[in-house]
Amino acid sequence: MSNGETIKDILQQIKDHKLEAREGLRRIHELKQRGDAVSGAEQTLSPEAVEQQVKDVLCRVVKLQPEELSYELSFKEMGIDSISSVEIVRDLNEALHIQLDGIVLYDYPTIPELARYMVDEIQKNSGAMPEKGINPNAVNANPQEQIHEPVQSQRLNHRYEYMNDLIDQFSTNKPAAAPVKPKAPMKEPATRSLKPLTGRQTKEEQAPAPQAPFSAGQPASGAPKLTLKTGAAPIAPAASSTEATGKIKLGFAASRPAEEPVKIMPEAPPGVSVDQATAAAAEGIAIVGLSGRFPGAASARELWRNLRDGVASTGEIPASRFDIQAWYDEDRKADQKTYCTVAGLLDHVDEFDPLFFNISPKEAEIMDPQQRIFLEEAWKALEDAGYSDQAVQDTRCGVFVGCAPSDYTKHLEANRLSNTADAFTGTSSSILAARISYFLNLKGPSISIDTACSSSLVAVHQACVSLWNEECDMALAGGIRLMITPDSMVQSSQMEILSAQGVCRPFDQEADGTLLSEGVGVVVLKPLKQALENRDHIYGVIRGSGVNQDGRTNGITAPSVNSQIQLEKRVYEKFRIDPAEINYVEAHGTGTALGDPIEVKALTEAFREFTQDSQYCALGSVKANIGHATMAAGVAGMIKILLSLKNRQIPPLIHYNRLNEKIRLDESPFYINTELVDWPENKRGSRMAAISGFGFSGTNCHIVIEEYRRGS
Repeated sequence: MSNGETIKDILQQIKDHKLEAREGLRRIHELKQRGDAVSGAEQTLSPEAVEQQVKDVLCRVVKLQPEELSYELSFKEMGIDSISSVEIVRDLNEALHIQLDGIVLYDYPTIPELARYMVDEIQKNSGAMPEKGINPNAVNANPQEQIHEPVQSQRLNHRYEYMNDLIDQFSTNKPAAAPVKPKAPMKEPATRSLKPLTGRQTKEEQAPAPQAPFSAGQPASGAPKLTLKTGAAPIAPAASSTEATGKIKLGFAASRPAEEPVKIMPEAPPGVSVDQATAAAAEGIAIVGLSGRFPGAASARELWRNLRDGVASTGEIPASRFDIQAWYDEDRKADQKTYCTVAGLLDHVDEFDPLFFNISPKEAEIMDPQQRIFLEEAWKALEDAGYSDQAVQDTRCGVFVGCAPSDYTKHLEANRLSNTADAFTGTSSSILAARISYFLNLKGPSISIDTACSSSLVAVHQACVSLWNEECDMALAGGIRLMITPDSMVQSSQMEILSAQGVCRPFDQEADGTLLSEGVGVVVLKPLKQALENRDHIYGVIRGSGVNQDGRTNGITAPSVNSQIQLEKRVYEKFRIDPAEINYVEAHGTGTALGDPIEVKALTEAFREFTQDSQYCALGSVKANIGHATMAAGVAGMIKILLSLKNRQIPPLIHYNRLNEKIRLDESPFYINTELVDWPENKRGSRMAAISGFGFSGTNCHIVIEEYRRGS
C-alpha cells in the first residue's frame, strides 16, 4: 500500500471513530517524515543536474529539441509566455521538491541564471549541496507516476498542522506546540565592483557599412515614411574617421567572455600617499567617458574639430527628412506655418543594428529612433570609459536621460502600426532610459527626465545626486532629441522663437532667435575616489550642481533673473566654489533678444557676491555652431567643456559681431571670446568652467566642472 492509500485509510478510521484523532495524526506525521527522508535521498542534486533538469522541463513544455536551447537567449526570446512559465515552474517544483514562485522566470530569465538561483534555494533549504546527480527521467516519466509523494507530503504537513490546531482548541490535554522553524532569509544579490578594461578599444574604431532598408508596412496614401536600415549601426569613428573598416559583429552580450577585473590603485604624487590623494578628491564626481552625435559631427572628436575651426553645422532641412517647404510662410504671424526652414539635423537616424542589441528587426523598426540612437551612444560612452558589457553586468549603474516623446508616433499611425505592443513600449519615454539598463542588466536607477531645454543637464545633476546618496556606483547621464516631422519647427515658429535669418547669434545685437537642432550625448560618471582607485581616464570633475524653478513669472515660459541668481549663488555657497576661479562659462545662450541679457545679468550678480575681478571669464555657447538641441542641449555644452579641457583651448563664439545693447560687460567678470585661444589657468593653477541650462518649463540647472590634475 502506498503512503497515499495508507493516509486515506487512517483518515477514514478517524472519521469512523475507530482511531483516536491524535494517534492518527501522529501516524500520518511519521509517514510524512519517512516520505521526506526518501525524497531527500532521491534528491541528490549537483549544479549540473539542476541545469539539466531545467533544460529537460523546457524541452518538454515548449516542445523544443535540446540543441535548440540557448544559454544567451532569454526565456521570452525562446517563445516562453506567461502560461508556459507557470507550467515550467510547476514541473520544476514537483521534480526537485522546491517551492519556486511562479514569477521566478522574470527575475532569472536565462537557463544559467535560473539554474544558479535554484541551486542557491536548494542549498539554503537543505544546508548543503549533495554531490551526486538525480534520476534524469524524473520529469520525462509517465506524468501519472511522477513523484507525487513529496508534493502530497507537503500538503499533508499543512493539513497535519491545521488539524492539530483544531484538536488543541477542543482538547483539555493540549500537547506542547512544536516550535516554528524560522524561514531562511533571502540572500542579497551579489554585486561586482566596476573595473575598467586594461586596453581602451572602442567601437568608434570601426566605420559602418550600410545595408539595404526594409519598410514597416504599406503606408497610407501620401503618408510620411521612415525606413529602418539594419545591419550597420551608425557608430562613428573616434580614433580615426578616415580609416574605414568593415563593421565587426560582436554578437550577443552574454556570448562575450568577461574580463578578469584587476584592482589598480591610483598613482599618488611624490610625498603624498595613495589614501591622501584619494581622500582629497572624494567629494567630486568624475566624468570618465563620453560619446555623442551632433549636427555635422558623428562623434565627439568631429564635434571638437568643428568647434575649433568655427564651423556652423546648421542648414536647410532636406526633403529627405520632411517637406519643410510645404509648411513655410515668410509671414511670422501665419497660422500653423513656419517662417524658418533652417535646423541642425543628424545623419543616418534611420540606421540601426538591432541584432547587436538582441532586438528583433520587427520591434526595432517600430521603436522610436531616439531609443535606438541613445542605446548606441550609451554603449559607446561605456566603451570610451574602458568598460566592457560584462564589466557592468549586474552592477548598481544608473541611467538618467533627458528626453521627451518624439513625433515618430505619426509615422506609426500613418503606417497603421501605432496600436501594437511594440509601439506601446517603443514610443515610451520611460522605456528609453530602461533599454540600456535591460540590455546590460544594470541595477541602478533608470529615469527619463523632461524639463524641456534643461533636461539633459538636470539628468546629469540627478545622476550626481544619486551617486552622492550612494544609490548607484556609476551612472550614464545625457539626453537626446530628434525631429522626425515638421511639428517642432511649426510650433516654435508660432511662439516666434526661431531665427528668420537662419542664424543663431548668442549675445549679438543682430540676434533674432534660435535654431532648432538634433543631438544625443552621454557621459559616464563615477565618484572621484572610485575613479582614482580604478585608474579611470578622467575628462573632468563635477565640483557642484543644483536645480531650481522660476515659479510665477511674466508667463509660464518667461525666464526669471532672480531664480537664476539664487541658483548660481546656492551652488557656489553649498560646494564652496569661488567664482573667481571659474574662467569659462558655457551659457544657455539661445540667441534671443530677451533671454541672453537676462542670463548675463544673473551671472554677473551671482559672481559679484564673491569677486570684483573683471573681464577674466570667457562666455560661449555651442548653440551658435549646432543650434538648440533642446533635450540634449545641456549635455552638448558639457561635452564641449570637456573637450576644451582636454585640449586646453577655448573655441571661438561664431556669428558674433556686436554686443547686444541690453548686455553690459564692461564692468562685469565676462568677455566674449571670438577666436581659438589657449585656456589660461586660474589662481589655483587649474581650469574651471560653469554651464547653465534653462528650460522653458521654468526648471533651471547650473553645474561647475573643473579640470582634473593628478594630485590636485
